[in-house]
Amino acid sequence: MRARLPGLARGMGWKLGADLVARVLQYVLLWAAARSLGQADFGDFTFALSIGYMLAQVADFGLQLFVQRELARLAIPAAVGRPYFMDEAAAARLVGGGLVIKAGLSVAAMLLMAVLVLVEPVGNKAPLLLIGFSMVLMTGLDYLSYCFRALRRLEYEATAIVVARCTNLLLGLGLLYVGAAVWGLAVASNLAMLAALAFSYNRLLRYVRPDWRPDWTYWRRVGMQPTALGIGMVFSIISFRVDNLLIPPLVSRDALGVYNVAYKLYEPSLIIPSVVLAATFPLLSQAAKPTHEAGGLRDLLGQTSLLLFGLGLAATLALALFAVPVISLLYGEQYAASAPLLQVLAFGCLPMYLNYGLTHALIAMDKPHLYAAFTLLTLAVNVILNLALLPSIGTAGAAWATVTTEASLLALCAAAVLRQVARMPAPAVAEGPL
Repeated sequence: MRARLPGLARGMGWKLGADLVARVLQYVLLWAAARSLGQADFGDFTFALSIGYMLAQVADFGLQLFVQRELARLAIPAAVGRPYFMDEAAAARLVGGGLVIKAGLSVAAMLLMAVLVLVEPVGNKAPLLLIGFSMVLMTGLDYLSYCFRALRRLEYEATAIVVARCTNLLLGLGLLYVGAAVWGLAVASNLAMLAALAFSYNRLLRYVRPDWRPDWTYWRRVGMQPTALGIGMVFSIISFRVDNLLIPPLVSRDALGVYNVAYKLYEPSLIIPSVVLAATFPLLSQAAKPTHEAGGLRDLLGQTSLLLFGLGLAATLALALFAVPVISLLYGEQYAASAPLLQVLAFGCLPMYLNYGLTHALIAMDKPHLYAAFTLLTLAVNVILNLALLPSIGTAGAAWATVTTEASLLALCAAAVLRQVARMPAPAVAEGPL
């Protein structure tokens, strides 16, 4: 890992810089929406973002990370011209086949969103569904970004993120100014995603031209890997967002708006571990091959986990200490009740950071079924805790459920990863002269 540190650092720098800029732009729009829409409509808007993000994962269903892992194993490291892959035809079939499968899954995701928006006690149903469609488009952008990660070209992912957020902010503010309200935000998000998709696809063609004729024999053979991975991701996202489903009926729409002000400040803590794993997952995928010795993977995991521990501890302390002044500055007294919620959520940062590394390690080890099983168990923990705590202590119950869920996942993943590393071949010992 040390030999590749300069390249990793550059990739992390691009990704981190773009994500930070994107978050700032996103929060400017969220701040403007909270100020202009009122609590009920703002609750509807954040409901659409959360539920759209959750159900849009059906359109991914494990394809993104699976394609990244397989494409990284095909890529020629440090290639500066064609060929970029050891087998360019296989790379084209992999990327194109994944896109075709994603298109079918996107239809299923939109149908699920339509049903959920119709049955939930929220307003602005038509624009909320349109916002959900923009979240499906975002998973298409993510798919292309994961291809860039496999190629270690994170600068293209970074540029696409900034293009999307800048377009969304400018259009969103303009449409809010003219009174378009939630409809305006829905239109802005779709146009922004389309612009970023066009940019990313054009750049991807420099490295691989997707073959739109899926190799169904290949996909039937490997299908259980992305399927198990996709199931795990869906469980994970539902666990991360299920409180948005439960708060409106068990507490109120206004309470959801107050909770999401805190949650939207907690979410940026995800940037740091996602940046670390965006750069290191291709290395984990190589080190975790069954034919490789355990020493390389153990060292890489140790360094990654130590980095994530330090970053997670720093994030916990920062959110806990600055929750009150930050919320007061950004949202005023109207959302003062969000500060203690953010302080509780802060305790979820440390286990969440470590979980990023451990879950990616399981996937790199070709153990997505363990990832799926663990996320199902922790989803059950989250739902049970929310149902038990929301009626009695309100949205604070949702915050504590989030923290407990992350701690439970950490215990399960740590035990499984240590067990899998122990089963890998021991380093060969060279025999010296007798």
